[in-house]
Amino acid sequence: MRHVNYKRWALHIIDLFKLAEGVRVDRVLEIACGTGNMLVELARAGYQTFGLDLSFDMLQQAARRLSKLHAASDCEQLAACNLPLATRLWRGDMQHLAVATPLDAVICLYDSFNYCVEPERARRLLQRVSEAVRPGGLFIFDVCTERNCRRHFLNYYERESYLEISYVRHAYFKPYRKIQVNEFFITDTLRRGPTVRERHEQRIYSLQEINDLIDPRQWAVAGCFDGMSQKPGSEKSDRVHFVLRRI
Repeated sequence: MRHVNYKRWALHIIDLFKLAEGVRVDRVLEIACGTGNMLVELARAGYQTFGLDLSFDMLQQAARRLSKLHAASDCEQLAACNLPLATRLWRGDMQHLAVATPLDAVICLYDSFNYCVEPERARRLLQRVSEAVRPGGLFIFDVCTERNCRRHFLNYYERESYLEISYVRHAYFKPYRKIQVNEFFITDTLRRGPTVRERHEQRIYSLQEINDLIDPRQWAVAGCFDGMSQKPGSEKSDRVHFVLRRI
């Protein structure tokens, strides 16, 4: 993920926060937060951040990354630059999200929404987020399009080594099922242990399918944007950001 410009992405997300209505966005939850790259950028920008992920190992990485953000500063310095004192992380499935205090915005990035491989799961996620966001607040998520899968990942191979770990990634698209598959074959070259196989499946929804999943009693579509722009998103986009406003 070293190629991802999280700082630029965070600035785009912050710009989208302007689409909230009657709400000053301050409390932000990232679901499927992974190792916390986006949380760090939002915390630096002064937002009170929360993170949820299913992977405990990734959350440990996120905790270390966020700890480094605060390690060099004391409380007075943090207050002076408007940094929150801590980011709260917890482990859980985004489809079963529940919070005690309503949030101003929830974000779900890097096509994590596409991991809802069944429409009912996606519908359940939208329902859970609607229960967690205050009226006028936002749910911002991006999706990978079929064009992106066919153009870049129809039958894609990648090899890389880092320290004692090497991996081969094979990405391929199953158009008849609308499923994007990413398989990783990971080897510890130092210990020469067995190769570990990790498989990811994502459902590639059309934009119309996503619109059909959105309950108009809960959400208004405040925007549908091409990549990190303000241009309208379409099936010709590689990535589309949806901005839903809680009714």
